[in-house]
Amino acid sequence: MKVFVIGATGFQGGNIAGALLKEGHQVTTLKRDPNTGIPPMKGIAVVKGGLDSQEALAKAMKGAQAAVYSFPLIFDIEIAKTYTNNFIAAVKQENVELIIFNTTFHLPKEETGFLALDMKVAMKRLLDASGLNVITLAPDIYIDNISAPWSIPVILENKIVSYPIVSDKKLPWISHSDLAQYVVKAISKPELAGQTLPIGGNLISGKEITAAISSQIEQDINFIQVPVDEFEQQLVPGFGELAAREISNLYRFVEQNHSDFVTKDFDRTNTLLDIQPQTLKEWTDSVNWSIS
Repeated sequence: MKVFVIGATGFQGGNIAGALLKEGHQVTTLKRDPNTGIPPMKGIAVVKGGLDSQEALAKAMKGAQAAVYSFPLIFDIEIAKTYTNNFIAAVKQENVELIIFNTTFHLPKEETGFLALDMKVAMKRLLDASGLNVITLAPDIYIDNISAPWSIPVILENKIVSYPIVSDKKLPWISHSDLAQYVVKAISKPELAGQTLPIGGNLISGKEITAAISSQIEQDINFIQVPVDEFEQQLVPGFGELAAREISNLYRFVEQNHSDFVTKDFDRTNTLLDIQPQTLKEWTDSVNWSIS
């Protein structure tokens, strides 16, 4: 089928688009300037524009049977509402049959006081009220953050993995590759519309991750818990103060609500979608642990 994917040149959207193409689907996306930034992978049709334009969204969705909505790294609740309403209007205009809402992180049931999470709640309510066929997929912590291009040199040179979580507490991690597989599976299950499904569910600790990396690269790696306030300050130069605070607030929420993350019914989702997420060993095998 033809599928519209937001952010198909980014980490999450790119993996989703690649998995869809591999399954034989057509993929379209939006890009404000098709001639700048990371070029889309071969096979993706690009329409010039952004989420601020219902016209551009409708053009990109023309003829699509499904659309994947992953909100970009913007921290403004009014913009989130506006863009979501634009998306909903374009979906209705083009009669798109199925929406996959990738919440990109844990989805609380109510407002939390943290903007990054409250935006997700607001978008979910708009989609729920739209009358559209929506399957909501809620991932948690991305293990690919640890293997990002800027992270691997630190791991190899300093022999540490530093992250703002308690080293020996298990949490649900998910890879971008697995996220993409869940989206592909969900698109083939329109009967699940109306459901919110937690995805991933590999409950592992920071220490277990470093042990797996150590085994893979045959070097001893240690896990270092970074205080969230310190983590926030590390993000400021690259992301700015607002984004650094809101990204860090996700980990503050994890600290305060650990049981909400580990008690989700991941097994039900995996059964419904007939999927088994990567093991930790499969993930370490998939990473190029070298400095380019």
